[in-house]
Amino acid sequence: MEEIEAEVERKGMALSGAKTPYQCAMYGKWKWLEQFYKDKPMEVVGQLTTNNDTALHVVASAGHNNVLHSLISLIDERIFWMSGHALKMENNHGNTPLHEVAVSGNLEAAKHLMDAAIKFKSIDPSYEDVLGIRNRLGETPLYKAAALGSTKLVKYLAGQVQQDVESHFKREKDEISILHIAIIGQHFETAFWLLKKYPDLAKKKENNGLTSLQLLAHMPSAFEAKFHKSIWKMFIYESFQSK
Repeated sequence: MEEIEAEVERKGMALSGAKTPYQCAMYGKWKWLEQFYKDKPMEVVGQLTTNNDTALHVVASAGHNNVLHSLISLIDERIFWMSGHALKMENNHGNTPLHEVAVSGNLEAAKHLMDAAIKFKSIDPSYEDVLGIRNRLGETPLYKAAALGSTKLVKYLAGQVQQDVESHFKREKDEISILHIAIIGQHFETAFWLLKKYPDLAKKKENNGLTSLQLLAHMPSAFEAKFHKSIWKMFIYESFQSK
């Protein structure tokens, strides 16, 4: 009981100190938030929300790439190791800032995070690849971007994976494939790109034993006019080609 009370008190103290930047974020006062951290750069990695988000998580999720770049630069200039640590910090859902940028789909924000990670890894080869970190659901940033239909982000992150890109193609918790999750979310543009780039995904089956084409056939929205015939043809063609 005492340990729980101590933890509550610790979090309360952390959040009370974060009240000003949190209010800035909630009201969209991004310049004010940026100025706050310029005066207190060490707090960039501090807890900002009850979900254990840091400022990097919040700004990445909102897609404010200029502010994100500024915050990364602040900690990079003062304590370089901290920038590497900040990029890997997880919130209560296990999401890193790179996971959170999928919410906004902001490509430039993702590039800022990746540039910082690449810079850090060039100095410390043992630094963990931020692209490979999985959240509580077992999703990598690439998978999460596909789940949210951020096609440009999916293309970029897939291009950044240096090896074993297939390890990003399923969610560990339920083993749903990256193509299936894009279709389930009705992100057909993302699904189309994934299938065209990685045709073997057509062979993957979900827990119910359905391939992506079979799953698609169970979705009435897939037959609407906005879902072009060419995409249907692509799914059918790739499904047969991969057998």
